[in-house]
Amino acid sequence: MKKNPHTKRIPLLASLAAVLVITLSSCIIEPDEWWSGPPAGWNTFNDTRLTGHWQLVQYNSEPVYTNDANYLYFNGNGAGLYYYLINGYRQVESIRYWSQNSNSGTSYYQINIQYEYDSPVTENYWFTHGGNTLWFQWRTSQGVQTSVYDRIPRAPW
Repeated sequence: MKKNPHTKRIPLLASLAAVLVITLSSCIIEPDEWWSGPPAGWNTFNDTRLTGHWQLVQYNSEPVYTNDANYLYFNGNGAGLYYYLINGYRQVESIRYWSQNSNSGTSYYQINIQYEYDSPVTENYWFTHGGNTLWFQWRTSQGVQTSVYDRIPRAPW
């Protein structure tokens, strides 16, 4: 009985595949590698008052209902998650954030949020209602934008 000539190749291909997996796994981008640092000149600090989950409840004085809300999670160490919907599908992306003291007329604090799939945003922020309501305000070409988040026990998904 004659041996199949391809049987010698199977162990060779399996070995080659194992080497490729090990080699390629060392090329995988670690989660923190896409982050840039805080904006140039920022005197950053970790504002632990941000820690927790937050639900968008108002945008430019208009209420935002649960089905349209987005959510933020700040872990207290400069990282977190952004939850939102696109065409009814739940999306989650990582964020990094840096706080600094500010001398703006609106707030004594600024935050720079770096989104995983979008550009960073710098906003003034402050708290009301015993630290359970978080306000963000920033300027765009359309004028001043304001969003209001309420603290919630956990994200919806």
